Amino acid sequence: MADIYLLTGLTLPQGVAHESLPGAVTLFMADCWPGMSRTQMIARAKRRGLRLSFRATARCASGETGVFELRFSDGAVECLMLARLQRVGGRNGKRRQTSRTDISRPPPRDPRQTRLF
Repeated sequence: MADIYLLTGLTLPQGVAHESLPGAVTLFMADCWPGMSRTQMIARAKRRGLRLSFRATARCASGETGVFELRFSDGAVECLMLARLQRVGGRNGKRRQTSRTDISRPPPRDPRQTRLF
């Protein structure tokens, strides 16, 4: 049974300033929302021209939240970020068809809201 990982938060490693991030990574961060799946994160990164890889810093049980290293690469620059992902139970052997309502959607954004970065 494959587990699903959902985003609970993104952060930078200690000593890394957000100003030092490439523009594509900053735009990727703006596209993320709590509850976004790992698969959705990879697809968004790919659309931005980034390669994204995940590496768990420690094992976590189903239902718990773990810290993962995210490595972004655009061919020229590589950067590191930390993500908290909640591990939730996945499918029970069979692939089930997901309906449009099962897919995590980004929350509505206030147009007056400024970007974090």
